[in-house]
Amino acid sequence: MRVRLLGDRVSRRTAWRLATEHVWSTAGAEVVAVVRLQADALVTVDRRLAAAAQGVVRLAPFDALTTPDALTTPDALTTPDA
Repeated sequence: MRVRLLGDRVSRRTAWRLATEHVWSTAGAEVVAVVRLQADALVTVDRRLAAAAQGVVRLAPFDALTTPDALTTPDALTTPDA
């Protein structure tokens, strides 16, 4: 399974695009960019990052990290606006 890392060219370009579109810091944008490129869900305790990422990437509750069935319920994920 290929995993993107912070700082690769594609994630950095995507982060710059997100930072420009949403007026974010590049640090927050880079985390969201990697989530978007991995087609994954963002799990964070940072409420500001979660609020900013709402509608951009899927958000998952913190319980998704420790509970195997946390992502199988319909309300577990918030999906981005398409």
